[in-house]
Amino acid sequence: MKAFAITLTALACCVAAGGKALPLEYGVKMGFNLAQHYGPKADETVYKVETGMRPGLTGGAFLNYRILDEVRLGYELLYSMKGSREKITILSMDGEILPKPAVMSVRYDLDYLEVPIDLRLRTFSTDNFALETIAGTAMSYKIHGHHELDGKVYIPDGEGFAEFPIHEESDLATVNQFDYSFIYGMAAQYRGKLKLDAELRFTLGWDYLSLPTFSLEDPAVLRNQCYSLCLGMQF
Repeated sequence: MKAFAITLTALACCVAAGGKALPLEYGVKMGFNLAQHYGPKADETVYKVETGMRPGLTGGAFLNYRILDEVRLGYELLYSMKGSREKITILSMDGEILPKPAVMSVRYDLDYLEVPIDLRLRTFSTDNFALETIAGTAMSYKIHGHHELDGKVYIPDGEGFAEFPIHEESDLATVNQFDYSFIYGMAAQYRGKLKLDAELRFTLGWDYLSLPTFSLEDPAVLRNQCYSLCLGMQF
């Protein structure tokens, strides 16, 4: 995957350096993200994790060089909202099983300035309509981060349990400033009075992020992933 990214970046640099003679397309796009985190499966004797998605927005500008009639090299500059929603049930701590599991709800919000570079291969076309596949890589720079945890810990108290609420939050300052990912998807294009695109894309991070959880537990080591649906207009 990283070898593909290096090859694509080298191609992008070559095209950018000598691309003045190539046909150029540019425009804007806007859409929605459904983002979550993924990683190694949790040890279910220690805790259980239910992963949810963070809905968000994405949008920005694109520029495409038409290398061949059916092949374009695309550059983009996007604002992209990522993150996840996690429900963590802690079954044991320090090797001891808890009489009543602690329950934590965690929100991770990570917003990025993202620079995708992709190859776009046209697979079907008519005079006004075309389909294309997309594969590429992206570099993302973190511009905002926030983590918020709300939970309850239960301590035995006679025949019942005393309930202690927990609240923690941070700006995720220690989480990677840069994130790198692989992207793939497909797009449909309409060329009439307006030049419109509809695109479905999946972005899969390859760098691990150390995300804070409960302060008495180790950080969660996870990666970004995101589904995006965008509408674009070419000028």
